[in-house]
Amino acid sequence: MDMFEHRRVRVACVLLVGWVALTVVEWRAEQAPWRTAVVSGFLMACVVAGTWWFVEMTQGLSSRTGRKHRTVGPAADDRPDEGTTE
Repeated sequence: MDMFEHRRVRVACVLLVGWVALTVVEWRAEQAPWRTAVVSGFLMACVVAGTWWFVEMTQGLSSRTGRKHRTVGPAADDRPDEGTTE
């Protein structure tokens, strides 16, 4: 999917999914009132999304700079010579 190539979309998805998951954990496991669980879940999800954003920034894999993942293949010296006779 092309939309996940953008960092802001990935961070927003992490924030949204984290908010829902952490709110449910606070509400069910911690027995917090619903309103408190929503606020606590949002604060914790912001920490998770901020960490996610920071990791992506420090890795330098930005869609804006045009850097893409490099595929690892055999080096030129490792390839057998083709078309040569001995």
